[in-house]
Amino acid sequence: MVRVLGAWGAALLVWLVGFAIVARLASRADGGSFAVPDRIFRLDLPWIAISVLMVAAAAAVQRDRTSRPRWLAALLAVPLLAIAAGAAAPLGDGGVLPTALYVLEGAAGAAVGLILVVLIRVKAKGTGGYW
Repeated sequence: MVRVLGAWGAALLVWLVGFAIVARLASRADGGSFAVPDRIFRLDLPWIAISVLMVAAAAAVQRDRTSRPRWLAALLAVPLLAIAAGAAAPLGDGGVLPTALYVLEGAAGAAVGLILVVLIRVKAKGTGGYW
C-alpha cells in the first residue's frame, strides 16, 4: 500500500508541475480565444505529455506487478481523477467540444503512457530490467 500511495504521490507531483506550466503558457495569451496552433502547442500537447508522464512516474514507483488490478489502479487512478476533475471544472468556455477534447486527450495520453510502461517492462525481462 505504501508503494501505491507513493505512485499516486509521484503522479500528483507530475500533474501539479505540469498544471503550473500549462497555466503559465495559457496566461500569456492576451485574452480571447486561442488560434488553432496556439491551442495545440499551449494546451493540447502539454496535457497529453502530462498524462503520459503521470503514468510513467507512477510506474517508476509502483513496480510490484503481482496483482494486475492493483498495478493498474496505482498507475491510472491519478490520471483518471485529473481527467474527471478537469472535465467537471468550469474552466474556459465550458462547451461540450472542448470538454470532450480534454477528456479524449487525457485518456489518450494515459493510454500511451501505459503502453510505454508495458513496453519498457517487456524489454526489462531480457536485459535485466528497467523497472
